[in-house]
Amino acid sequence: MRSLAHSVVLALAVGLLSACGGSPKPAPRPRAPDADAVRRDVPSVLRDTIGAQATLTGAEPVLISGYGFVVGLNGTGGGDVPGPIRSVMERELTFMGVGREVGPFAGVSPTELLSDPNTAVVLVTAAIPAGAPKGTRFDVQIDTVPGSSTTSLEGGRLYTTRLFRGLVRPNSPSTEAIAEAKGTLFINPFADPAQQDSDAKPRTTGRILNGGAVLKPDKAVIALDTPSHSRVRAAADAINERFPRGRGDEPVARGRNEELIEIIVPRDYRDKPDEFFALLMKIRVDSSFPDAAAQRYVRALRDEPELSEELALCLEALGPSAIPHIRSMYSYPEVRPRLAAITAGAKLGDLTTKGDLEDLATNGPPGLRPSALRLMGALPTDPSVNEFLRDQLDARALDVRIAAYEALLARNDPRITRRKLGDKFLIETVPSAEPMVYVTMQKAPKIVLFGEDLGVRRPVFASVWDDRLMVSSENENQPIRVFYRDYRGERVLTAEIKPLLTELVEYLAHTTTPEEPAPGLDLSYSEVVGALAVMLRKGVASAAFVPETDRLQLELIRAQQTEMGAERPETAPDDSADLDDADEDAPGDLPRTAAADRPETPAAAEDEPADAVAQPGAARKRQYVVPLAPPTGQQAAPADGKPPKKSTRPTPY
Repeated sequence: MRSLAHSVVLALAVGLLSACGGSPKPAPRPRAPDADAVRRDVPSVLRDTIGAQATLTGAEPVLISGYGFVVGLNGTGGGDVPGPIRSVMERELTFMGVGREVGPFAGVSPTELLSDPNTAVVLVTAAIPAGAPKGTRFDVQIDTVPGSSTTSLEGGRLYTTRLFRGLVRPNSPSTEAIAEAKGTLFINPFADPAQQDSDAKPRTTGRILNGGAVLKPDKAVIALDTPSHSRVRAAADAINERFPRGRGDEPVARGRNEELIEIIVPRDYRDKPDEFFALLMKIRVDSSFPDAAAQRYVRALRDEPELSEELALCLEALGPSAIPHIRSMYSYPEVRPRLAAITAGAKLGDLTTKGDLEDLATNGPPGLRPSALRLMGALPTDPSVNEFLRDQLDARALDVRIAAYEALLARNDPRITRRKLGDKFLIETVPSAEPMVYVTMQKAPKIVLFGEDLGVRRPVFASVWDDRLMVSSENENQPIRVFYRDYRGERVLTAEIKPLLTELVEYLAHTTTPEEPAPGLDLSYSEVVGALAVMLRKGVASAAFVPETDRLQLELIRAQQTEMGAERPETAPDDSADLDDADEDAPGDLPRTAAADRPETPAAAEDEPADAVAQPGAARKRQYVVPLAPPTGQQAAPADGKPPKKSTRPTPY
């Protein structure tokens, strides 16, 4: 019986082996071990951040271009366009509806339209902001195509133009348009539009401010060094928790596979994508225990001050939970960690940073004052914050005044009034005791009047553009008379307006329509800016004229006057001195006297005002090295033998 049982078991085993293929499964082939994870040389305190474990791509602006069609020229265009480009434009115009039986181009062929001297073919180029979502607006550059006979784009308007990735070529393969552009061209505003052949001002190039719009978003991508589904999910969740999406918006982060996370810039950061991406890379992959992380970052601020800027981003990335831990650093005696803590706290909306920011805005280095004011624009609602910012609208330095205005604008201050003049530009009025006219030359076109009810002087007489535009009033009781002779059609217009600068600007720009029958000259934004610059120089109003280019130039100068961008002490000259102790009218300071009363104010020539910001030239260098405050009860030994100045602040700026 035992022998029979063994036989049965053996038979069953043989049968099972036959059912499985008749032979044992071969041993698996040996596999190469997985590659080691990428090892990054980062400080230990930053190793749990996304930037220490992943690579960000697609965070750079995307070059786009396309061939466009400009209309509305004054006979300065032409049909002399290179053959390959002409063929492209004929197809594009057909796509736009030219040649159809109905519509604005009925009865006109593409060939006839291209030969019209009032039109021109142009090259449209732009750079889409990194990660910009659909609908994001941006500036576009307009240039006549090489070989074109067009002599001027003055007065032109660009028809809707499709824009493609990269630099367009006439015979390049067809691709999908990722953006489009249209609008009125912004040409050199300081040139007489009628003097197209008598001066050297370039008129074959221009811009359209906010003229482009994204059609197809180009998302940025985060690639993990070590692929992992769980870590992709954790990182995406941490990003979306830090940047919750608004109604109708896509989530900021979306995992695609075990390695990649797609990123789209949230609405609040569309105008500052670089700031968003810097903050994004400092988010912790594992978002648990934020209090412990905040304590670790604060300790690192004290122990590793060279990481202050990165640690400020790490603290900001934690969100409001970091605020109680940051506050201990607001009064820290070392400058760099203290400024990092104040910056992070202000961006997180901690109202207790108000006093420190006010001190920095009034007593800090010139290069940091505008930044402090802009940080105040992000603080929670508080009437005292707005009141302080309004006081700074009267500051002498123009960059401080403009920063205060921008902060108030961010806070939706009711004292700033706004009116849109058609689709041309915005005119805003800001309360200020120091009259100034600030005009933007990028992004949204705006004319900002510093001073409520800014009046036009009477009596007054000023002519612009070889007497084609004149403003006059014989005595202080008469209204302002405006005379204009249009060089395009030789039409002559006259009108009387109230003696207010806002009324004058509105009259210059207004387009008379059946819906808005009020009289106006229908000048473009660039023409209004150019005329206004000349009028202010000739004394039409007591206000300084400040184009945005002057403000940007000043910011470059001020960048050298901060604690962060300091000279090394061993390279600084022995006779260095603080710029604040130099002449009263320091670079970028607006004179208390009106621009029209001082010969050194902007607009030294009728057709092109000089820079409103004086170059530093031979000004003495600033001493950037600031000693730390001595311990309580001690006095630092002065190097020059003079008694030290008393200060109630823990850190001298």
